[in-house]
Amino acid sequence: MPVFKRKYRSGQTVWFYEFNGPGSTREARNRITGSGFATKREAEEAETNRRTEDRDKEIMAKAGGPVDAPLPKTLTMLLEEFFRQHADEKLAPKTAERYHQHAECLDPALLKMAITDITPLHLDREWGRLLKSGGHHRKTKAARPLSTKTVRSIAGVVSSAFAKAIKWGLVTVNPVTASEPPIPKKRKGIGLTVAQKDMLIDAA
Repeated sequence: MPVFKRKYRSGQTVWFYEFNGPGSTREARNRITGSGFATKREAEEAETNRRTEDRDKEIMAKAGGPVDAPLPKTLTMLLEEFFRQHADEKLAPKTAERYHQHAECLDPALLKMAITDITPLHLDREWGRLLKSGGHHRKTKAARPLSTKTVRSIAGVVSSAFAKAIKWGLVTVNPVTASEPPIPKKRKGIGLTVAQKDMLIDAA
């Protein structure tokens, strides 16, 4: 245990503890200290309690908060919980980042709605809005349409969040499955005849 004894000029002797807190590095140390203890045992017990307290805080921070934290009620809260519990923990960093970017495209009014109040009609209106003006130009920030593929990906994120909400017992249905997100047009492939393939090979 990193506990130490200090003697003041007055002759009084006290014990204190000191250790590196979570996230400390050689370049940036987060010193955790406590002093004023009459005995070594008191300093050791105080240090153990402080280490336990800091470890519990770190665990709760990674888990997104204490177990008895308020349950998600709005779409914003549901997406945040979904990101903490699933996307940020289990998906590749780039994929998780894309999920967050998709969520940022959603209308603030929809995000504020209670998840139990959201219907397929609300979502169909949102898919239409995203197709018309869901994006923005990087330079001018002016609204611009989003592609059908992007809007469908956004719908996929919302659907995944609602699927988790059903498992968590927050809702009974997934309104996204009854909505109609746009379907990207399939590109038609062109097949070459044997003669055309031979010509292509000869030309090469």
